[in-house]
Formats: sequence, structure tokens, C-alpha cells
Amino acid sequence: VEIARRILDEARAGVPFDEIAVFIRSPAHYAGLLEQAFRRVPSTHGPTDPRTQGSEPHGIPAWFDRGTRRPHPAGRAFLAILACACEKLSARRFGEYLSLAQVPQLDGAGDVFSFVVPDDEVFLFRKHEVAGADAEEPAPSPQPQDNDAAVVDGSLRAPWKWETLIVESAVIGGDPQRWHRRLNGLEREYRVKIQRESKEDPGSPRVERLERDRTNLRHLRSFVLPVIDEIAAWPYTSTWGEWLNLFDSLAPRILRQPERVLGVIAELRPMSGIGPVTLDEARAVLSERLLLLEQASPKLRYGRVFIGSPQQARGRTFRVVFVPGLAERMFPLKPHEDPMMLDRELRIPLEADLPLQKDRGRAERLLLRLAVGSATERLWLSYPRIEMAESRPRVPSFYALDVMRAITGRIPDHETLQENAVHEGGAGLAWPSPDSPAAAIDDLEHDLAVLKELLNEDSARVRGHAHYLLRLNESLKRSVTARWGRARAQWTPFDGITRVNSLTGPMLGSQRLAARPYSLSALQKFASCPYQFLLSAIYRLEPAEEPEPLQKLDPLTRGALFHEVQARFFRALKGAGRLPVVARDLPHILELLDDIARRVAAEYHEQLAPAIERVWRDEIADIAKDLRVWARRLAGAGEWVPTYFEYSFGLPLDLEDQQRDPHSRIEPVLLDGRFKLRGSIDLVEQKQGTRLYRVTDHKTGKNRTTSKTVLGGGAILQPVLYSLAVEQALDAQVNSGRLFYCTAPGGFTDHEIPITEANRRAGLEALEIVDRAIELGFLPAAPADRACAWC
Repeated sequence: VEIARRILDEARAGVPFDEIAVFIRSPAHYAGLLEQAFRRVPSTHGPTDPRTQGSEPHGIPAWFDRGTRRPHPAGRAFLAILACACEKLSARRFGEYLSLAQVPQLDGAGDVFSFVVPDDEVFLFRKHEVAGADAEEPAPSPQPQDNDAAVVDGSLRAPWKWETLIVESAVIGGDPQRWHRRLNGLEREYRVKIQRESKEDPGSPRVERLERDRTNLRHLRSFVLPVIDEIAAWPYTSTWGEWLNLFDSLAPRILRQPERVLGVIAELRPMSGIGPVTLDEARAVLSERLLLLEQASPKLRYGRVFIGSPQQARGRTFRVVFVPGLAERMFPLKPHEDPMMLDRELRIPLEADLPLQKDRGRAERLLLRLAVGSATERLWLSYPRIEMAESRPRVPSFYALDVMRAITGRIPDHETLQENAVHEGGAGLAWPSPDSPAAAIDDLEHDLAVLKELLNEDSARVRGHAHYLLRLNESLKRSVTARWGRARAQWTPFDGITRVNSLTGPMLGSQRLAARPYSLSALQKFASCPYQFLLSAIYRLEPAEEPEPLQKLDPLTRGALFHEVQARFFRALKGAGRLPVVARDLPHILELLDDIARRVAAEYHEQLAPAIERVWRDEIADIAKDLRVWARRLAGAGEWVPTYFEYSFGLPLDLEDQQRDPHSRIEPVLLDGRFKLRGSIDLVEQKQGTRLYRVTDHKTGKNRTTSKTVLGGGAILQPVLYSLAVEQALDAQVNSGRLFYCTAPGGFTDHEIPITEANRRAGLEALEIVDRAIELGFLPAAPADRACAWC
């Protein structure tokens, strides 16, 4: 960037671009950086020479003596698939292929490539005359599409979240059967999660996200599995001709722009009879041709900055010359002996005037003299002060000291030289801009330089001087305005919905508790933060997904398995006439529970195809242990008889869902004639000989209630409001509601809340508070203590 800045200064002083040269001894370090820096310069600094006018889209025009080499995404993607085949169908390699954005757009019949110009000397000139064989296709304009369609505009869907899905499926690799088993298992796992989440709140944004992930997974399977099956069937060794035929048929199916790859394959056709070779050997040969794409330099050098190695300075002169990289081990390069012809053992005894170490050192010094001697007016020398890859400082090489001795007549110490270089360079990673906005090479540097000057001035004197940035960048304006609004003491629209207006009024009216049913899980979010409730229950935004480690079962899957065992257990006991559970029946009860747990675990194992068997067995053992303790606690229930299991209201009845109680109702419950609720109750018990009921909500987490907890500030609504819902739905009286913590983390404790008139009023008041906040349009970001840590 600093070289580009000084080239612009020289150009403004009247030096033509073709009278400027940059000689680099380490092209691997500098060529790409120079190309990127030159392209950052806006078109206003473009070529002034009429011979190059219009040939450069933007930036400083440059001529590289050996052309440019850029990573070729299609070639790298194809090599990643070959590496996937070599490394036992590695999922990591397939993810590397997906990251290169080369998934093709195929119509129903697919593209047919009958002939491709090979990349050899005979056809090379013709290929570059044809309209850009390697040119990138223009991106189509985005159009709204059906999210469920696997084919959009006649093309396969973009690989949205495919890499994440492969990681979640824990494919790892090994054999094609594992790919099939894990991807199919993940699809069934999504189905279980959707059923579990829909039980609580079918309108939950998490359900929508799971549905989208399930759809994306189907698209992934339809593309990936045929490719995996094909490369798994490849032989270990074969002739070049057979390998090229396999590659030729695979490339159009997996690459968006396969022309370059097919051209290299066509170039290798004369080797068809050679063999046998392994796939790894074939991939190594293709790597030399597909990793990087070489682009020839323009035919006309004039009007462009010359960029080359110091050897190219022979016989050339330039008015201004830049020589970067005067750091240790960069210029000069450390001389190395030929390991096959060491100096002392072979070269000196041969007396054939072969170059020795001292000759290699003189050759490096000659390169410096060639580069320095080609300048007629001005010479710029530089070195990097930090090694970015290793985050360590660099020091100037002794060549820099030699140059300073030639200029000043004495050798400076390293510290003085470094201080002078820092002062002259004016570059810094912490604030990547020049000291003066006039010296900026693009808009980004200009704006940063302006801000740098303003931040060093008195804020009152420069108030409003950076306001032009808000007019130029609408996104920046929104961000700064939102930060300003949230920092104010009073509530503003940037804190959420804080008032009703013509835009929010109709929307909020349709979201009141009398207009649509809510689940208690959604309403409980209001106690944590009204803004979280707004985002989740009204805007239906999905929460951020936090992946679970492979060492434990996903909480949704664990909860679904636990509740299904409980529901089947109660139905089996009811069918056998063994309710309520009594102590003398415990041996038979525990045997029945173990059998149901084994059958449910086997069904889930078949569906989900767990990635790690040991983890699955340990988790199932923990669940079975918790269930046995829970069953023993049932024997102490005494006069309470389990009557309804998984009783739901306001939720659609799925004929395939065998967990729902047959007495469930589709209509939501209307509490107090005002508030619509929906949900699913784990257990409803009836007191023997009476019409009194008790509502139980099973919990698998920790017990954070106290002896005085009724609503928990609105965070625990199930015991009271589920009780009111049962009274409304069954036309019966509920004596109490309780939370039963039926796992080891919860201590197998229960928290029972009597349904008194005071508690009824408290439950209805909680609904009134939420409804009033929606009516008044006051749903700001006002989180409870530590609520943001779990949001």
C-alpha cells in the first residue's frame, strides 16, 4: 500500500507509469500484495497513456514480467474432491470443496461438454483468442425464490449451510455407508426435534429454523450421496486413460465452471496408455496444473508500472525504482549448496569453474546492484517491520546498511535505521491510513485519515466535521444512530418497540393475547426480557444456535426420548390396569419401564444413527437410571391416579404422533374470556373418588425454585396457567399444579403450588401484564439480571 501511495505521488509529479519499476526478490511474498494494493486505487488514478486507455478497469496499471498467478477455485475444488476420494471419503475434504463455492447449477439434463480446448502449446494461442475461457460468469440478479424448492430457476439450490450440516451429521468419512447412515440419521433427528419443539409451541421460530435445516439437508443429500457413491467405486490403480475418463465425467457434475479442469484433462490425453498409477499419483500431477491459474501479462508493457525480479533490470533504466523486501532471509536470500553436488566434496575437486557459495553470495549482491543501478532519478528502498504469518518483528538486512553507507559514508546502527524507516513509512496496522487524507489511495484510507485527525482535536471544535460519512454510507448512518439512541437515558425506538404509531399499531393489535394463542414457553420469555419476547414470539426470529459437543446428547433429543418413554409407560400401565403405582408392584413396574426404555432407545438408535456409540450408550444408561428413580417416586403418589398423558390444546393433531393423549383438543383454551393459550401438559392426575385434578409438568433440568415460588416473576407459568387451562378444557376443578424434576440434576424433587384464588389472580395478572405491554407498544430491551447470558 505504501508503494502504491508513492507511485501515485510520482505520477502526480509527472512521472509516467512506464517509467516506474518495482523489483522484488521474493515474488511469493510481494506479487499478490502489490496486485491487491494497485487494484485498490480508484479509477480516477487510472492510466493516462492513450495506448492503455480502457484496458484496465481500475487501479494502477501494472505489467508483471512473468504474468500473474491466482488461485483457481474450480481447480482447487476438483482437487479437494480427489483428496476426499484418496483420504477414505473424508468429510473435511468435502467441506473444503464446498467452501470454494463451486457447486454447479445444473438443469434437468445437465450440461454436456463435447469438446474442450486443451491447455498445451498448440492450442494455447487459440484459447486466449476465444471469448474468455476462464472468465467468471456474471452473477445472476437475486430473485425471490421458494425456500422449499430443490431446483430454483432450473438450477440446483445454492449450498446454504451445507458445510454446517456435514459437521452436525458427524460423517467424518470412512465408507459410503457411513455417509448415507449419518445424513439420513440427521434428517430423522431433525424430525424428532421438530416434534418435540412443536409440542410446546408450534409457532416457535426454532421450529421454522429446524424445518429450513431439514429442507437444506434434503438438498445436500440429493447432491452429495451420488458423488460419494461414484468416487467410492473408483479403483485403487488404473491407467491414465481410465482415470481421465472418470475425471472427465465427474468434473461437469461438481464444478460450476469446469472448462479449465476439462482443458487440463484433455491436455493429458496423450498419456492414456501409461499405467498403472494410483489416484494419489494422478492427483499430484493435476495439482501442478490446477492449483494456480497463470494469466499472461498484457501485450503492451508501456503505460504500466513494471514489476519484475532484479534479473529483469539488465539493460533497463527507469526514472523511479522501488526495491521492497530488504529484510533478513528475503533480500538477500540465504545461499544454499546443491545437496547432490556439495562444494567441498564435488564442485571444487572437479575444477570445472562451477559456482560455489562465495559466487552465490556475489550473485545476490549483483542483483541488488542491478536493481539500484536501474534508477535514474529516485530510488525507494523498504523492508517489512513485522512477519504477519508468525507475528514476530523483522530486522533490515545488511544490504540496507550497505545502501545507507553508500549514501551517508558511514554504517548506521540498526535502531537508527529502523526509527528513520518508521518515520518515513508512516504505516501502522492499528490504524491503516496515512497521516493526511490527501495521501489516501482509496475512500477507506481517506475516511480513516479524516477520523484520525478529528480524534486528536478538541471534540467541541470539530463537532460535526465527520457528518459527511453518514450521508455517504446509509449502513453506517443506521449503525451510529442506533448506538446513539441506545446510549440515551430515555427510551427510544432503538431500544425495541416503545410506543404505538401508525405502523406498529395494526401489527401489535393482531398479536394481543385475545387475537392469537400463545404457548407458555413463549410468554415466559417476557419475564426474561420484553425485547426477547418481541423477537421470538412476535417477530419469529430464530435464536442463535449453539452446537452441542459430541460427548453428550442434544438436549431436545434427550428430552424427546425421556418424555416418550414416560408417555408409553403410563399408557402401558393404564392398559394393564396397574394405575396408580403402588410399592408392591414396583418389581414388575421397573421391569416394564426398562423394557419400554430399551424399545424406545432402539427405535431412536435406528432413526438417528448416532455418531459415537459409546456416547449413545452412556446417555441411554443415564436416562434409564433417572427413569427408575422417577418410577420409584411414583409409588409415593398415594391417592393421585394418572389420567391424561401428553394432553394438548390448541395444537394440531398429527395422526403419526402417538404421544398425544386421545382426549386432546385442537381448539385453544380461552382463559377469563380474554386470553388464548395453547400447549401440551405432561401429566394430569385425578384424586381417587373425587373430581379434583392435579397438573404435573416434568422437568429434566435443575430445580431453581424456592418454597415461596408461584410464578417466579413470570418465568414459571406452567403450574398455575396449565391448571386454569385444564379447568376450562375439562370443566373440572384443579387442586394444585406442580413441577416434577425427574432427573439427577433436578434432585428428583417436586415443587407443588396450590391453586388458590390468590394464585389464580396472579396467573391472570401475568397474562394482563404481557397483553398490556403489547397493547401499549412497550417491549423494550430491558433484560432481567443475567438474562443476556442465556439469550
